[in-house]
Amino acid sequence: MDKIITGKAFYCGDFVDTDVMSPGRFEPLEGEELLARIALIDYKSDPPYVDPKTQRSPFTVIFAGREFGCGSSRDTAPRALAYAGSKVVIARSFARIFFRNCINMGLLLPIQYEHPFDEAIVGKEVTVNTEQRYFQVENQRFEYGDFGPLTDIMEAGGLLNHIKQKIATGEIA
Repeated sequence: MDKIITGKAFYCGDFVDTDVMSPGRFEPLEGEELLARIALIDYKSDPPYVDPKTQRSPFTVIFAGREFGCGSSRDTAPRALAYAGSKVVIARSFARIFFRNCINMGLLLPIQYEHPFDEAIVGKEVTVNTEQRYFQVENQRFEYGDFGPLTDIMEAGGLLNHIKQKIATGEIA
């Protein structure tokens, strides 16, 4: 996980489900390129999350409302957002399975924070410092809590890498 993440902000409202993030009508999925193109394709916003010309998202940080990632909990949802270009989701709350998929896959940093932002944040520069646990929008700084035992998994780049490291060091057989 990068220590400092910077980029433009996107905004999603409450109850954005995984079927909106990665619609099932595109299955069987043909790989990372398709996932990147369809990320949040069913979320109505101006500008769209994915730029139609580049087929990638110019938004590194997604701010979201409540229960981001609810619904069918399809594991392609965090992958689609990450492959499109996002690295962080800062939401007022997450669906539990989506949150753990982000941690276990090591693709997106899910920060739960009761932030004050809405659609007006779209396009603003955001800095996330994962080491000192804060994010900054313009001149406003917001500190977020420790991830506790999940920190090791995140720092390893996901659950699989974490287990491989433990096997390599002899912590587990």
